[in-house]
Amino acid sequence: MCADASLHTCPSPAALPAEGMWLLLAPAAVPAGAAEVVQVSPRLRAAMPDEAKPRRAFADMVAPTSASISRQLLLDALQGGGRTYRQPIEYAHPQGTVISMTSARRLELSDGPGALLVEIEEEEQGEWLHWEALRSMTVLSDQSLWVYDEEADRFSWLDGERLYNGMGPGDRMPLADLLSRVHADDVGRVEKAFWALRRGECRQVDVDFRMPDEHGSPHWLRTLARLVRFGFDGRRCVVGTTSDTTAAVERHQSLVQAHEDARRRGELVQQLAAAFVAAATEDELTEAILNRVAPAFEGNGTLLAFVEEGRLRVTFGDGIDPALARSLHGLRLDAPKPLTEAIRTGTPLFIATREDYRQSWPQAHSLLDATSAESFIMIPLRGQGSAPLGGWVVTFDRPHNLSDHERTLVGVMADVAGQAWERIRLQAARTELANTVQRDMLPGTLPAVVGYEVQARYSPAHRGLDIGGDWYDVIALPDGSTACIIGDVQGHNVQAAALMGQVRTAMHAYAWQEPAPNRVLARTNDLMLQMKLPVFATCLYTLLTPEGRVVTARAGHVPLVHSQAAGAHSREYPGGPPLGVVRDSTFPVHSLDLAPGDLLVLVTDGLVEGPQLSIDAGMDAVCRTSFRHRRAPLAQVADALMAQSDSMTGHIDDRAALVVRRLGHAS
Repeated sequence: MCADASLHTCPSPAALPAEGMWLLLAPAAVPAGAAEVVQVSPRLRAAMPDEAKPRRAFADMVAPTSASISRQLLLDALQGGGRTYRQPIEYAHPQGTVISMTSARRLELSDGPGALLVEIEEEEQGEWLHWEALRSMTVLSDQSLWVYDEEADRFSWLDGERLYNGMGPGDRMPLADLLSRVHADDVGRVEKAFWALRRGECRQVDVDFRMPDEHGSPHWLRTLARLVRFGFDGRRCVVGTTSDTTAAVERHQSLVQAHEDARRRGELVQQLAAAFVAAATEDELTEAILNRVAPAFEGNGTLLAFVEEGRLRVTFGDGIDPALARSLHGLRLDAPKPLTEAIRTGTPLFIATREDYRQSWPQAHSLLDATSAESFIMIPLRGQGSAPLGGWVVTFDRPHNLSDHERTLVGVMADVAGQAWERIRLQAARTELANTVQRDMLPGTLPAVVGYEVQARYSPAHRGLDIGGDWYDVIALPDGSTACIIGDVQGHNVQAAALMGQVRTAMHAYAWQEPAPNRVLARTNDLMLQMKLPVFATCLYTLLTPEGRVVTARAGHVPLVHSQAAGAHSREYPGGPPLGVVRDSTFPVHSLDLAPGDLLVLVTDGLVEGPQLSIDAGMDAVCRTSFRHRRAPLAQVADALMAQSDSMTGHIDDRAALVVRRLGHAS
């Protein structure tokens, strides 16, 4: 007798198994695959006393992992016309998971839609045990198990995790439908792998691809598949597993990104250290700190403070609120602030959050009021001396905990930047000394010269001590003539400047005694050799008479330029060797006449020769410049000559120019 009236006609007892575990189900129209238990075998009732009750839905007896495949099993049996269908089903049981091979077939009734007979197999010898174990392990490893029937062009998901876009156990679809759900950029790779397998080009495939979920977010999947035939006369099928590898891919990508970030930060730190070492001025060091420190530690802004007379002098770059700079500028070094403490102690401070700042610095909340930054690093400039130099602040727009490696780098940067700043300050002091020496060595003012106008210019080398051996002199002599001298002592240091002063003083004295150019150069050469000076010097000596006569001699120096109405020319007269090199050297004398308005230009080689400029090209440039400005004020002529050298020569050497114009009416 049927336990439920939903079956109008009960099946005959002969249609039901005499023994075993079975259920009789009454299928429902909706939802598809739903069915109610109407009769239960004694053995099943004994095995599942609470679950296998009549009028209960079959779906309630099945574990969630087998819900889809159990519905499909019932649908197949209902539509199969008496054919038996089998699937392994996982059942819910108070004592744990139960997996059993389950068969279902339709029983035709004389009246009504029919019934479904579901039998739970109990093979003691385990004919399907291996298959069930494999299915179970597939589920446990979070994989989906599927088979693709080539002849029917149908994918069937057998068991395991439900994938995205509605694919899971019990679902079936053609290949085209599956590919339509794969990420557009990966479709070609998946299709190529399947065809390679089906054409026999490989035994198995291993392919990774993305599939968007219902929200459009891509998930990474990995499919392992091979081609098999079930039975000698069976169809050829592709079987495989698919697992969600999104977490593993994202973890790998995170590690790759972390490695790339570390490599990039390492390069930035190397560039930063190189910039610190190369900085020659405060501006260059400031630029390196403000523009390169924050990116090296993934910060968003940098503020720099130097200590001057016990207070902070602040400058800042992009990403720093000006209010923050104002709150620190002029701050006394003994103020109870984290930056001043870092500078005083020489120890970097790391403040991960604004709350950490409030707790550690309850009397210093003005800094937080002046910025929206979430995290801070306070880095001192650590030098060799005891006096505090300064420091800088790196801000972050989110809470930031530095790694041990980053903290070590911060300490290294503090040392390198501090050493750079000490070097720059020492260089500034040396430069000031060099400038003082230079001012003392060169004539403070030029004497008035009867019949002539004279202008002189000098520019240091801007490297080393910012001083060189270039020099000039204008000497008004007792007989009314004037000596105009320009020279270059080898070297760019205080020693070169001091020797230049000695040479200039000696030539000044010799010119007063006997002003002839050849005699003055010869006596100076003998003096340098007698003193065994470790350098040599080049020199161009010109003697001007009030009548416009010019007598000249040179010792290894570049020639003079004569600019007149007909043009400007370099006077390449023969000369002698540099001073201090060859004993008993002679220096040929040559003469020329200057007409009123003519220019005489004496220069050093730093103005006309360099890596990008040959001396001939440099002398041609002096000729063009002096002729082009011949009628301009003499100071303008001298400035124009000095301005041409930096971009032309390819280096910044010390250089000097002495420009003479004969007065009177120019025809």
